[in-house]
Order: sequence, then C-alpha cells, then structure tokens
Amino acid sequence: MMTGKVLIIGAGLTGLSTAFHLEKMGGIDYSIYEKRDKVGGLCRSEYIECPGLGSKFTFDILGHLLHLKQQYAKHLVRELLQGNIKADIPRDARIYSKGIYTRYPFQANTYGLPKEVVKECVFGLIDAKYRSRHSAKVPHKESFYHWILRNFGEGIARHFMFPYNQKIWTVHPRELTCEWIKVNPKYVPSPTIHEVVRGALIDHRKRFGYNVRFDYPRRGGIQKLPDAFEKKIKNLKLNTSLSGLDIRKKVACFKGEKLKRDFRFLVSTVPLPELILNIIDNVPEKISKAALRLKHTSVLNLNLGIKRENVDHGHWVYFPERRYIFYRVGFPKKFSHNMCPAGTSSLYVEIACKPGQMTPKRERELIARAKKDLIKAGILRTEREILVEHREQIPYAYVIYDKERDRNFEMIKEYLERKGIYSVGRYGDWKYSTMEEAILEGKEVAEKLASQL
Repeated sequence: MMTGKVLIIGAGLTGLSTAFHLEKMGGIDYSIYEKRDKVGGLCRSEYIECPGLGSKFTFDILGHLLHLKQQYAKHLVRELLQGNIKADIPRDARIYSKGIYTRYPFQANTYGLPKEVVKECVFGLIDAKYRSRHSAKVPHKESFYHWILRNFGEGIARHFMFPYNQKIWTVHPRELTCEWIKVNPKYVPSPTIHEVVRGALIDHRKRFGYNVRFDYPRRGGIQKLPDAFEKKIKNLKLNTSLSGLDIRKKVACFKGEKLKRDFRFLVSTVPLPELILNIIDNVPEKISKAALRLKHTSVLNLNLGIKRENVDHGHWVYFPERRYIFYRVGFPKKFSHNMCPAGTSSLYVEIACKPGQMTPKRERELIARAKKDLIKAGILRTEREILVEHREQIPYAYVIYDKERDRNFEMIKEYLERKGIYSVGRYGDWKYSTMEEAILEGKEVAEKLASQL
C-alpha cells in the first residue's frame, strides 16, 4: 500500500488527469484544490440563458477541440465521455485576407487571392526552398522570423506569417525562437513546392497540420470532459485558492477558510510567475528574477449568441490583417448543433494583448471595435443580431518563447523539483501545448509520484 500526501493545485485538465491516475493506482493520499466553483480551468464552458428562448447558449472559454493522436488518450477520452462525443470531425478552417476566404493553411492555399499576391507567395517559396538546400548550416538559435523566411519565403511571410504571428504573440517574430515548433513541427505546416503550386492553381482540399481531425462533445460543450474526470476522483475541494507555500516546512495555505495543509509532494498548475512571485515564501532572488523574465500574452475572449440560424464560415477563421482587431473567430455550432438554441448561432472572438493592458475601459473599447470589425468582415450583418454576450479576460494565454525562456524556465523548474514541487500543465510547465498533452502529462506526473511514495 502506497502512502504519502500529495496536494494538487488546480482542477484543469492536467490537475484532474493527475488526480484521476493517482486514484487508479490506489492507496495514495491526495487532495485537489480548485479556486473556481467548478472544474475545468480554462477548459470549461459557461451556459448563458437568452430571455424568451427557453434554452441556453453553451460558450466555451476560447476554442477547445480534442486533437487526439495517442491511442491511450483517445481511448480514455472516449471512455470518459461515454458516447457523448462526435469523433473524427474533419477540420474546416479558413483565412480571411484581401477580402477573400481561403483554406488553412495559407501557405498551401493561395488560390483565389489577387494574382500578384499568389505570384509573390509561390515564387518566394520556391526561392526559399532553393536557398535552403544550398545554404550553410541553420543557426542553432534561429529566430522564428528567420525560420519563416527560410521555410516559406518573403511573400507568404509578408502576407500571412509575419502579421498573423505578431497579432497572436504580440511581439515581432524576430523576438521569438523556434523551440515551440520543435515540440511538434506540425504546429506550422510546411507543404512541398508541388503542394504549394497546386494550392495556387486550384481549390484543393488536402488538409495539413496536427489538427486535421478532432473530437468534440455532442452536448454540453468542452465542460463535459472535465466533468467526466471529476466523477472519477475524490478529495476535490472547490472555491479554495492557494495563497501561500512554506516549502521549508512543506505547508500550503489557502484563502477563505484559512486552511493549512501539509504535503510531501505538491503538483501545481498555477502559472509559473504567479507561483514564484506571489505564492511561495522566501524565494531566492535569482529565482524571482528568472520568473520576472518569463513572458506571455493575454487574451480577451468574447462570445456572442446570434439571432440567425446559420452563421457559417467553417469551424474557425484566422485574420492576419491589422484592420481587424481579432486574430481568430470560431463558430461553435459547427462543432455541435447543441451549442445554440434552435434558430440561432454563436461565435467566439479572440483578441490578444500584452499583460496588464486590459483595463475595464480598454475592454469596452476592444469589444466595441470587435463588433464593428465582425460587420466589416461580413460575419455579422448588424449589432442588433446579437442576443447575448459573454466575455472573459484570460491573463495567461500564450507563453512567449523568446531567447530568455529556456534558461529561466529550467532554473525555476530545477529549484521547484528539489523542493518536491511539480509545476505542470500549459502554464505550470510554461509551454505551448494541447489538451491531449495536458491529459498525458497528468498521467506522467502521477506515475513519477507513485514511484517515490
């Protein structure tokens, strides 16, 4: 019988998966704490009623789709959802630029764009591929900017890669490294010259990338996945926020009920800078400075319920141009028709900004601008179509992989693990990752813990 006290902070997917796998092993003393009143973290749904319709809109917090590649994760998710799943949905993602919708990814689908743009993109890519084959060795710490030029050429870089990535990351690609791409090269598809030329001549339907197919719950939105995990675990306490850690005495303090819990190991999914700068007591100065150097973006998520049955532009659309405030707009009814009351549609809008910029006034300005831009893009006909809206600020959205990230992250990670703290998940492990990776990381950390207890 294994014993030992494990505290898990955060009931998002990684924390829930950790608890789930510890539960399966049996005999491990663990507790999981969540600051909100329900599980899911950012992988959750809100249910907003529209007066007069008699039913609710289901709004996910950003777009959450299950891109399952590993057989274990695929089997687990489908078992947890018990038939409440639409499996292997073929992706329909698009890009809106030059006043035209093209298929995703841009680099393989320039058909329909102005002829001069197509020519610049195709010839630029051919030139880049030729230069890459005859150039010197790629620099060890190549910037994302140079990676884009080397792989796609100046046309694709100028018309999509540079503006879109600056929009979502909030910094120029020169300031980014390629470490996040090395984790999964399919995050940014690299089609062949033949595929690029074909996609310039015809509207072909070949799909590229890691997310060509996805699973999604039939009913209840993405919330149904964390809810299914919750049913399988014990010792979950909601509305309980971690406020302090004495890692010398191994005591965790929680807000509200003034709880104190001792631990042998602690699994944290708290954003790494928050953990180091605001929660752990007496952190060494070099570790605090390392945390201050970690960078990220914030996102404003706007969900709208629309008084029109079919607002249909595929599953989601990318907007690279600066004339639109948002970088992506998605259409949940395309995931499942159960996301909206009968006769309506919905959409989600994602707007990136630098941390600390989202004041109440700025939020109002961005939302007003977003609604006007939705009309300008032809997605909305008029603001009078909007039945309900839901908004959520996401302070930690995307981790920025700059030149400082790896060194500072590794220093913090080593410090925490020496103290018996596993910092995991997208923000705990300070990385770009998918829901599948969150589930598998929970399994991995549970196995590590079991081997030490």
